[in-house]
Amino acid sequence: MRKIKGFRLALRPAEIKRRARKAGVELSAMGLDDLALQKILASAEKAVVPGVLFDTFKNPDPDAEALAPIPGLAYSLVLTTLGPAFAPAKEQARAQSAETFALWTIIEAAALDETVRFAAALLQEESAKEACVLSPWSPVAEAGALETVLRKLDGAKIDVRLREGRLEPEASAAVSLSWLAQTKSKGKKRS
Repeated sequence: MRKIKGFRLALRPAEIKRRARKAGVELSAMGLDDLALQKILASAEKAVVPGVLFDTFKNPDPDAEALAPIPGLAYSLVLTTLGPAFAPAKEQARAQSAETFALWTIIEAAALDETVRFAAALLQEESAKEACVLSPWSPVAEAGALETVLRKLDGAKIDVRLREGRLEPEASAAVSLSWLAQTKSKGKKRS
């Protein structure tokens, strides 16, 4: 198992704008120009202390059927968190306005995706050495599966636990990726 905590996480304004547009959050109506958005993102980055745990489990594994998104040679689990300080910062945004809170929810989702992307890139390097490719990641959300993920990865190492069927702190996520044998094309080359 690998644990990485406190790595630098950059929140990209263009990604936040794209997600906000998709969610129907009008940044200009909120009075947020590029500079104001950058200030909010800088504030969010200060509240984020990312942590990630990940490990790969080769088949046969007793939990593969429940956790692997696609049957393959192996599967990897990733458990990630933005740390305990993110939720209070997000709640402070709720006190300001519903729109600001919606923006912080978008920032949270983008930051969690970025932490998963970080771990998936490291796993991709490992899988390439084994002539494998990774499946797209699949979120783990069911309480029993989350309990298994926390047991297999020892979530306490990054202060993540399960309470009432949900990950705590709230800004946490678990995903699974399958390792698939890389196929080689045997077709003729076209000129």
